[in-house]
Amino acid sequence: MRLSHVAADTTAEPTRRTPLHVRLLWLPQALPGTLFAALDVLRVAAQVAALQRPGSPRELSWKIVSASGRTMPSPFSPPRSTKPESRRAPRRPPAQSLLLIPALAADNAPHLGETVARATTALRLVERHAQAGGWVAACGGGIAVPAELGLLDGHRVAAPWVYQSWMGRRYPRCDFSADDSMGMAGRVFTCVAPASMTEFMLRVLGHLHDPDLAQACSQVLLHQPLRQQLTPTLVASQWITKTSDSPVYRAMQWLQANVDKPYRLAPVAAAAAASERTLLRHFRQVTGMTPLDYLHHLRIERAKMLLEVTLHGVHGIAEACGYSDTASFRRLFQRKTGMSLSEYRSRYTLRARRPHWRVERQAPPA
Repeated sequence: MRLSHVAADTTAEPTRRTPLHVRLLWLPQALPGTLFAALDVLRVAAQVAALQRPGSPRELSWKIVSASGRTMPSPFSPPRSTKPESRRAPRRPPAQSLLLIPALAADNAPHLGETVARATTALRLVERHAQAGGWVAACGGGIAVPAELGLLDGHRVAAPWVYQSWMGRRYPRCDFSADDSMGMAGRVFTCVAPASMTEFMLRVLGHLHDPDLAQACSQVLLHQPLRQQLTPTLVASQWITKTSDSPVYRAMQWLQANVDKPYRLAPVAAAAAASERTLLRHFRQVTGMTPLDYLHHLRIERAKMLLEVTLHGVHGIAEACGYSDTASFRRLFQRKTGMSLSEYRSRYTLRARRPHWRVERQAPPA
């Protein structure tokens, strides 16, 4: 089974977070970057969750463990709440448990086989975890660990291409011919590329814990080309390159730079150096939408960003997105996203809910 994309369905009902505890397995042969990438995702998720639901019991926890299962000292423990948890809302035990197996360093495929075969203590730990109903996530050469235990038998998954033929011979009950770089086999998540660890952990987090939270974290951790364009304080590379359809490109550039201005086709066509009729025809051919539809798309994306990272009210956000009629803006946002402005902010906010921010007055210059 293919592991679904990290993006949540923003038209669906809000999801409830399932408490999740993650154990990150440290092995001498591990590629530590895969563990650190997973830790980055978990720490950002905990921070965003605390912003979205201040004072709520922590529902995401993790620790680094040795092959024997013992907790290892780490400066990357889950953050402690700054407020005492309510006695009426005690911390719930994790409903899901995940054991993460990092990518393993090996000189070649036989060396990987020897490394896994010698890791008897780690194999027993993974086996006990799986028998207890826990989930397993494995990256790169670490996929050989659940394969060694028979956890991938009867499933079709991908394997790192450098080990694929060897793994096919060593584990004949597994099918390693899948094309997707990330997948799910029973209760085992797999990712062939260590460099994809951040996206992999976001997908696992969305599957086991909370897809809305995973989506919010992806906006922070993964590259967002359109948002780079819409952030006025950031100078970023273009998300669309110049092509033979240069009038369309110029029109799109003009619309991106004038998101908050009233829409009229004439100045857009002038910026594109084309007639209005010609621009409309080519714009539809290239993008599948009209310039006004594209502008609405830009405005909705800007509204999402402002709802996530600012505390401005609906009227201010509507004006920043080029809408003088707040009611029309509300209806458009509801139609495009399937949720109200307040619901979107509640589900995807990246800021603490504070009605006022104190600004220290600066002393006048001497």
